[in-house]
Amino acid sequence: MPEVIIIKSFEEYLDHVCNNNNCGHHIYRGVTDRVKHTLIPTVGRRGTYNLDDEKELFEQFKRRSHATLDKLPTNEWDWLAIAQHHGLETRLLDWTSSPLVALYFATRPRIANGKLQKPHKNGGAVYVLHFCNYINTKVDLDPFSYGKVGVLYPPHVAPRITGQSGLFTIQPEPYSELTIVKDERLPDDIMKVEFSASVAREIQEKLFRIGVREEMLFPDLDGHSRGIKIHTELAELHYQEC
Repeated sequence: MPEVIIIKSFEEYLDHVCNNNNCGHHIYRGVTDRVKHTLIPTVGRRGTYNLDDEKELFEQFKRRSHATLDKLPTNEWDWLAIAQHHGLETRLLDWTSSPLVALYFATRPRIANGKLQKPHKNGGAVYVLHFCNYINTKVDLDPFSYGKVGVLYPPHVAPRITGQSGLFTIQPEPYSELTIVKDERLPDDIMKVEFSASVAREIQEKLFRIGVREEMLFPDLDGHSRGIKIHTELAELHYQEC
């Protein structure tokens, strides 16, 4: 289990990140439900996992994507990164090199029936991973036979990867929780920064004010549309509170 740290404000989160995670080897993953979320890739959450089924989903994605890509990926890792970013169930977990981007995803505003919804009642969390095992895709060619935990820095093959400072972890058993076995000879470690629903609400506003917004992380038409909706709702809420 990761070490858990509880913060009570946006400023406390910033202090923690600045004071503890400054070596350049930390990556972050934000989740909106600090209680129920697990570090299991989407392909491992399907119930009964089967490697052949996973590979078939991936091959179908590749066959159907040729006509929509301006430039085809040159290796399986790049294909897998694109598939993950476009919603296919894969063995990758999304992370970011930006602690603010992770915090946005942990508190991401939701619009339903034209109204801004409250943050999840359980509150959110940001996982912080210190890890130095980067994947050399020129040596390890096949993601499906990669036999350990690794960090994948993909090329910026999609605008969303760029906007989100995105990268991924991979693990040999995608149906199990990502764990880091502590070795005193290595600095590898994982921790979890948690906060309540009320703190999540405060964070939403402050991230918006400093410019960490939907359209920045999703630089496409869908992101701009959702960003306008969120902007309108947050502005209306601000006027009501004034």
